[in-house]
This record gives sequence, C-alpha cells and structure tokens, in this order.
Amino acid sequence: MKSRHSFSLIILTLSLFLISWGYTGHRTIGKLTENYLTPTAKKAVQDLLGDESIADACTWADEARKYPELKETANWHFLNLPLGLSFREFKQTLDTLKQANVYSALINAKENLQKPELSRKQKTDALKFLLHFVGDIHQPMHISRAEDKGGNTIQLNFDGKGTNLHSLIDTKLLERGGLKYDSLALELSHIPKRKIRRWQREPIIEWAWESYQISSKLYKEVDEMKTRNIGDEYYQEHIGMVKKRIQQTSVRLAGLLNEVFPEGYVAPPNQ
Repeated sequence: MKSRHSFSLIILTLSLFLISWGYTGHRTIGKLTENYLTPTAKKAVQDLLGDESIADACTWADEARKYPELKETANWHFLNLPLGLSFREFKQTLDTLKQANVYSALINAKENLQKPELSRKQKTDALKFLLHFVGDIHQPMHISRAEDKGGNTIQLNFDGKGTNLHSLIDTKLLERGGLKYDSLALELSHIPKRKIRRWQREPIIEWAWESYQISSKLYKEVDEMKTRNIGDEYYQEHIGMVKKRIQQTSVRLAGLLNEVFPEGYVAPPNQ
C-alpha cells in the first residue's frame, strides 16, 4: 500500500477563481494587523507601501496573478491535499512538496523581505505577497481538496441564493453581517494578550494544519447534510470560526512583520 502522504495522492490544481476571504476579509485583516505592529515594523511597512494602506495592499496578490508576467503566482494561493492525513503526514508532505503552493510562497515572501540585495520594488512585492498569503493560509478552503477546487464546485443555497462552499466560507458569511472592513476590524480588535502571545508562538505549519482540520470538518458537514438549503443556523454555527481565523491571521501577520522588522531596524538606502 502506498504511503498516504505519497506525492501520487497530492494534486495541486490551477484555479483562477480562488480568492480567499474576498475583499472584506483581506482588508479587515490588514486593518486589524496595524493594532499589533511595533512602531518600527509599522514604519518599515509603510515605507515600502508608500501611500497605499496595509488594508489596500492585502488584496494586491489577487490582482497580480492576472498580469501575464505574474500568472504563475495563481498556484501560490492554495494547497490541495487528500483528506485524512495525520499531522506527521501533513508536515512531511509540506516539507518535501516541490510544487509551488501557499505554504512555500509565504515562507519565500518572508525570506525575500529579509534579503538586503533585493530592490525596493522586489521587497514591496514580497511584502504584498506576505500580507495576502498569511490570509490565504488561514482560509480553510484554501487548504483543501483539488477535486472540488477548494469547495468551489460544491453547490449550496444560502439564505435563498445559490453559492458554493468556498464562497460561503470566505465571503457570504462575512457579508451577512453587513459590516464594512474597518467596522469589522474594530469589532474583532478585542483579543486577550494571552491569545496574542500563544498565536504568535505557533509556527506557520500549524496555521496550515488548523485550516486543513477545519476544511475536513466542513466537507464532512456537507456530506452529512440532508438538504443543501442552509441559512441562519449554519451562519450561527460558523461565523465564530470565520472571525477567529481573521483574528489569528492579523495577530500572526503582525508577529511575522515584527520579526522581519525588529526594534532597531534601519531601512537600507534603496528603501
């Protein structure tokens, strides 16, 4: 029997319509992240972004993959794996996987930000990728199955309107609350310090594993549904998870940026 983490079981697929957290989610993450940056990191980030806000920069990577010169980055937004992997199998797969994916792209973006030889534009692009991919790796349906394109082909009817599992988790549940991203960021800003410390200690592999576990649960729920017509009950059961993932994203993104731009950091001349 082949190992469950064998590459023969791993399918990475190009899906141009995978957009995690949508506009509202990504920009909420950017706005909320500002609360947990050190003054040094905040200044370094803003130096690279110029007049663009962190919230606005968080959605750049979804637009960038539409450019011919960056079309290969479409594969960087997700990771498709078979269900049922143990953490050991999951970790071994991510540590040895050769194909580009959100996990490897996130780590690469962080490393590029720390390379003194890169130009200002290269570092700005790396920063924008980092801002986005930390969001992507926390969106459960971006660590999911290839055969349904991360839940995009699993059709549901939410509040009387057709949608799919991917769109439901990244957009529809947030939209139901009716809040704009700045208001949502304010609502989610009350995070206990003990949680901030714990979330920032956890490694990137753990962020991906959390999403994998959640998407596995979401798939199981769909398989057990008696009807694909869902509404308030589903919303009440899942909106807490969505909001928590956004909080975790923001806190952890700030932690990475604080690490990349530590106290005493001085931008090089080309910055």
